Amino acid sequence: MTERDDPRQRVLEAAGELFADKGFEGATVRDIIGRAGTNIAAVNYYFRDKEHLYIEAVKEAACGSVKEPALPQWESDTPPADKLRQFIKMLVGRILKNHRPNWHTQLMMRELARPTSACTEWVRDYVRPMSEVLFQILGDLLPPGTPRWKVNMTGFSVVGQILYYVQDRPVVTLLVGEENLAHYNADAIAEHITEFTLAALGQQGATKNGRRKVK
Repeated sequence: MTERDDPRQRVLEAAGELFADKGFEGATVRDIIGRAGTNIAAVNYYFRDKEHLYIEAVKEAACGSVKEPALPQWESDTPPADKLRQFIKMLVGRILKNHRPNWHTQLMMRELARPTSACTEWVRDYVRPMSEVLFQILGDLLPPGTPRWKVNMTGFSVVGQILYYVQDRPVVTLLVGEENLAHYNADAIAEHITEFTLAALGQQGATKNGRRKVK
């Protein structure tokens, strides 16, 4: 079954587009089922009500398909610099996927501007678990005894670098030109953010296998 044949996915996509365009209040269930080509029974069956449908649309916009790979699994002796590189590459790949529809970003911008219970659930189910992994990696890279708030701020700085390329993509395009956008692909962005972060942490000598270069 393709996504277009899946009534749940059709409702979710239609709802996401309308919520992104009109907001929660402005998008009606009638409009949603009309665009999805289903009936109100589908909304009730798959999502219970409009509020839960909105929550699921926000999660879809933030996290993408459940088919995405899980967090990297590391051996116990994996150097923290390697963990950071792999984590950033995974996160950039998820956020900057080219095939994601425009409504994903638009809906998240709406939700972050005026947070609802959907934001609470998203942070609880997705952001917090991911953040704890990043904080653990950074804690191993930062000097011993670094306070938790400093570790957290360092993590926020890493994520902030990634989000810039999503939220300010139009600005990036105007600055560098359409012809140069190919250089700003997910792999290049992930590598740049990794090297920038490692340098800021005093780990600029770490190679891709976690060992320091011999000078």
